[in-house]
This record gives sequence, structure tokens and C-alpha cells, in this order.
Amino acid sequence: MGERRFCGYRLRPQQSEVLDYRQGRLAISAVPGSGKTLILSLLAVKLIFEGRLGNEGEVLVVTVQNSAVDNISQRIRRLLRAKKLPPVGYHVCTLHKLASDILRERYDLAGVEEDFFIVDGAETERMLHNAAGAWISRRSAWWHSFLPQASAREQEHLEQLWRRETEEIGRQVAKLCKHLRLSPEAGQELVAEFDTLCDSTAIDTRSVKAGVANDFLKIGLGLYERYAQYLRARSGLDFDDLIWRAITALEQDPTFVANLRQRWPYILEDEAQDSSPLQEQILDRLAGERGNWVRVGDPNQAINSTFTSADPRYFRDFILQDDVRTLSLLRSGRSAAPIMDLANRLVRWTCEDHPEEEIRRRAFRQQEIQATDAEDEQQNPPTEQCHIYVREEPFLDVTAQANTVARWAADYVQRFPERTVAVLCPANWQGGKVIEALQQMPGKVPYQDMLRSTPKVRQVTNVLAAACRYLGYPMSARRLSRLYGTLVEAEYLPAAGEALRKRQTLLRSMPVQELLFPRATVGLRELLPGKVSVDSADVAALQAFASLASRWVRASSLPIDQLLLTIAQDLFVEEIDLAICHTVATGLRGTASMHPTWRLPDFAADLQEIASNRRSFGGLSLTDAGYVDRPGHVVVTTMHRAKGLEWDAVYLMCVDNLEFPSSCDDVFRDELSFMAGRAPAVEARMWLEQLGNTRFAPPQDRSLVTEARLEYIAERLRLLYVGITRAKRDLAFTWSEENGSRSVEMARPLLQLIKERE
Repeated sequence: MGERRFCGYRLRPQQSEVLDYRQGRLAISAVPGSGKTLILSLLAVKLIFEGRLGNEGEVLVVTVQNSAVDNISQRIRRLLRAKKLPPVGYHVCTLHKLASDILRERYDLAGVEEDFFIVDGAETERMLHNAAGAWISRRSAWWHSFLPQASAREQEHLEQLWRRETEEIGRQVAKLCKHLRLSPEAGQELVAEFDTLCDSTAIDTRSVKAGVANDFLKIGLGLYERYAQYLRARSGLDFDDLIWRAITALEQDPTFVANLRQRWPYILEDEAQDSSPLQEQILDRLAGERGNWVRVGDPNQAINSTFTSADPRYFRDFILQDDVRTLSLLRSGRSAAPIMDLANRLVRWTCEDHPEEEIRRRAFRQQEIQATDAEDEQQNPPTEQCHIYVREEPFLDVTAQANTVARWAADYVQRFPERTVAVLCPANWQGGKVIEALQQMPGKVPYQDMLRSTPKVRQVTNVLAAACRYLGYPMSARRLSRLYGTLVEAEYLPAAGEALRKRQTLLRSMPVQELLFPRATVGLRELLPGKVSVDSADVAALQAFASLASRWVRASSLPIDQLLLTIAQDLFVEEIDLAICHTVATGLRGTASMHPTWRLPDFAADLQEIASNRRSFGGLSLTDAGYVDRPGHVVVTTMHRAKGLEWDAVYLMCVDNLEFPSSCDDVFRDELSFMAGRAPAVEARMWLEQLGNTRFAPPQDRSLVTEARLEYIAERLRLLYVGITRAKRDLAFTWSEENGSRSVEMARPLLQLIKERE
């Protein structure tokens, strides 16, 4: 096959096959770094260029992350410009935005209020926390009966653990119920029917084994009921509600569905490995039985199935359907050959030789990453420049491990300042040890803390929090002075050193009302203390700031989202700053609807939680939150948050059998020791899957504990695969004898791969 180009890009043979697509259902299984986002964008442009959309049709491109929406939109726009075509004929959005748009158009079909509010992830967490507190207070004796007898001090610790697990039970049960389209009442009816069968002895003794799991499910349904009440009270819909209700709308009116299919005759779906039952259903209904639906994903990078309703088996099943054509994107120019070989050996060993037979079928799809050819525009890094280091000797504990890894990473950026470096950990607290080590090093080691959010997110939310703190008390000269300092430190206003201190002192000494709303006959100089010497630069800076602050004071009566957007228009120039502010404003609009008594100081405190890195920013990916590669800096984040990114050098910490177990007999971190190794949240979810007869319900002859452990083992293997494939040139693995007070061994998959390499 000769060389083929489209829009200036030289296509690999497998990519060329994708662009030959004309109609029907197509599944594309892609490996890391294979250019799936690019090929999805090229396919959209080709469909537009060939006039396959009708007079007013659009290509609908659906993805999971907002950053991918921006990335794909910009690519398509640029490619259309290269073809000398106008930037029309496509619509790119997230699944949740798609569902929201459908509901806004026909809310009457879905049984929701016209003025419904979308509740973001942070507000969902807050509501579930409150629901758990209310439920526990009413069922305190029963809730405490799950705890063993212990000393007062130990009892308090156990209650905290059980409280967190209770919230997780509610989270997982509520999410699965919505994906099964079960109301709290319908879920409780399922359990009641099972209890009736138990009482009539119409089922086998297996019900006795599931008794505790059934109790966990009852807890989850109780929390789900309260959570649903909170949502209804404020006409709120969370992300799962959006898709559920949108599907309901599509079911009610065939004409409405037909119009949408005419509007979007082609659907291109990105990150299909993270699909859930609801997400599959909405796109399936929009496409129709004979519609045009292209799904792109990597089943081997599905790392959300143990804590969401996503499951890579849905995409793998789609690949095997008779009416679905299947293609693969296996060539990748990201990593050097030894790193690709290691990732491929992990997949091969798991599929062929894993000690748990079920894992051989469940963890991976057997596909191998292939290097690009000699003529490819993206060449793999040279093999001779690639180094893989596995430390077989353990460190004493995670602190010692973090200190050494931080030193290695700092040394790497000094030797290769033009390269990118990341330290990836399974959990936030382990990454926190690395941050502490970097901060304590002599000299200034450039690093980026990406454990909960990005520096850009923290900068923007810190400014917004400072503005809200001041506007809550607009006559406070001290708060006004602090706001000025925050804006200067964030480099949104010019000043430095002595000039900043001087101007902050002047602001504290001036009458705020006269400064912000001066009389026509009084100038700013007349408001200053008589003996203070100020130059024209000070006067001009204070006048500009006073004008800004007075505008915000006038706007402070607006709803919180409009106020924040007003502040953003005055301050922010960079697109990423504006995008972050827009996301924050949208989230706080939902928060305001849930908390009508909140005032600006409350919103300021909520923003400060993000600014202080105490909580994540709405669960966004790093690219959503403004992360950009910075050579010469050490990035510290988790393996989960690193998905979709790449660095020249990657250090993988805590690669042990606690974080990456290989056997159902291993110790599992998330299981509660005082409940004999049970995982209540996962068991409750799986028990609901069995009662609801879902597609991947656990088999009747396997205990729920075993099933939960198998699911966890499979996902952690995929997480290890994601960690390995983030590296382009250099890769290191470390572990320690103790990981969070638990004695561990090196992860057995890694031990096996070391033996293979030798």
C-alpha cells in the first residue's frame, strides 16, 4: 500500500483503514500513543469534506473530558481551515453536556423541571456526606452493630473508617441504581422481593452467605433515598441523572429521536473503554439500529471500573458484535522499544499465565503495541537512550522511598533540563511524601504538585476566594488590602517588593467608601494620610485597583456564577484561566441552588479548599485543569491522574503486592480489617448487580468477596500498564517493606516480568 496523506498528515496503514469508513458501526481498539484523537478528528473532517451529512447535519463527537472537547474542536477547526472549508458541520461535547442539551430541548418528555440545576461532583460528595450523617443518626444502633468492641480511642478510629465506608456504599449503590434506572423505591422493592424469597425458603443456602452483603445494600439504598430527596428539593440533577433522564426523553417521542438522528447522522465516540450502561444506551438510541456509530477506546487503559459504573467489558462486547466492524490502531511512536516490550509482556503474561484463571480473561484485551516504521513522522525514542530500572531491594518505608526517588528525579532534571519527568504514586498520601522531600532539599528544586489539582487551578481559585472574602465585607480596609496583595502575587496586577507593601499600607489607612465611590470634588490624594509621600505610579495603581474593586462591589448582588464571571472578564486574559473560572462558576451555581442560605464568605471558604489543595477540582483530568508539560520540572501525581499524559522519565513508586495484588489470598488495602476482609461498598454494588440481573452480574457460585477481589486485581493490572506506558525514554520501579504500616512484597507481576527479562 503506497503512502497516503490527508490534510497534510502521513497516515499509517491502520489509520488509513479508519479513514476508509463510510457507514455502519465501527469499533477501533487503540494502544497508548497511537494517535486516536488525531484520527478521530481526521475522520470527522473527511465525513464533512465528502458531504455525507446532508444539508444541515453535523458529525457528533462525544468524549469524556472537557480537555478532549477543546483539543478535538481545535483540531477539527484547524483541519477544516486547511481544506478551505468553513468551521461548521461538527459538534464536540462531553456525554454529560450532550444529555444536558437534550434535556434543555425537551425537558417535558423527561419529567424534570424546566429550571433544573446540574449538580457537580463536589456538591454530590457534600450531599452524600450529609445523607450519611442523617441516616446514621436515625439508625445508630444498627450501624454501630457492625463494629467490634474496642477501647474508646480505638472505637473513635473505627467509627471514622466505617463512616467513610458507609459514604462509599451510598455512592456506589446510588450510581449503580441510576445506571440501572432504578429509583430508591424500585431498589428497595428488589431487596424486599429477595427477603420474601428467603422467608419462604424458596432459594438455596447461598442467601445466608450474602446476608451481610444484603445489609450493606440496604444501607446504600437508605443513603440513596436521602440523597435523592436532597436533589428533588432543589430540582437538582447529578451527572448520572442527566443521562438517565435524557434517555427517558428519547424513549417518549420517536419524532424527537428522528430529528436528532437527522441532525447528527454520524456519531464518533472517544474513550469508549470507560463507557457505562447508561452511556452506551444513550448513544445507541441516538445512532439507531442501522445508524453510523464509531467507538474508539483502549480496553487495556480502563482504570475506573471499581469505583464507577464503567466497565471495559461493555466495549469489549461491542467489539464482538456481529454487526460491528473492528479495526485496531497498534502503532505508537511514544515510547522506546524496551518500554513497549515491557508493557506487551505484562499483557501477554496476564492473559496466558496469571495465577488467577479468571484474570486471564478479564484484565486485558490481547493486543500489542507496535513501533512506528522508518518513514513515520513520529519516531520512537532510540533504544540505546532507554533505561528501565527495577529496584529489587526494598526501602524501609514509603518515607525513605520518597526521599530517594525525589533525589533521583531532582538529579534527572539537572542532568536533562530539556526533558520532562514525573513521579507517579498509587495514592495521594504517598505523593505527599515526595512533595515533602522535594521541599526539604537544599536549593530550589522546580516541581509541580498535581496530586489534587494544578498550580493554575490553585492560582485562579485563590484569587476568586480572595475576591469573595472581601466582597462579603466590602467596607473592610484590611480585606481590601489583602485582595490587592493576592492579585499582585498572582501577577494579575503589577507591583513588587516595597511598592506592594507601601500600597497595601495605604489601602488600610484610607476610608473604603470614599476610595471606591469618590465624590466628584475629592481626588484620591486627598484621601491619603497627610504626611505620606506617594508618587504618581502609586496613585495610578491605587486608582486602577479602586475602579476594579468598586465594579465588583456593584456586581456582588449577582448570583455567584455571574459574579465570578464578571471578575474573570476583568482579570483573566489566558484561555485556560477563563476556562477554569467558567467551570468553577458553573459548579458554584449548582452549589448555590443546593444551599440557598450561603453567602459570599461561604463560597470563599469552598473555593479556598481547592486553592489550598485540600480537595480536588471537580474530578477533572490534569489537562482539563490547565496542566502543560514543563521541561526541567518534577511532576508529582497519581497513576490515575496521569492517564492521557506522557513524560520522558517516569518513576513508579510503591509497586508492591498491596497496591497491585495478584491473588485473591493477598491483603487488599480497601478492605476493612475489622470486618474480616470484607469490602462493603463493592459487595453492595455486586449484590445489586445480581438482584438486578445485570449483564456482568457475578456468577451464583462465586462469593461476592472473591468477585470484588478479582475485579480489583484486574483493574490494578491495567493501572500498572497505564503507569508503564506514560514513559517515553526512562522508567524506574521502586517499593518498600512497609506501605502505610503494612508489610508488603514487590508486586508479583513485576517479579515475573523481571524473570522473563533475565
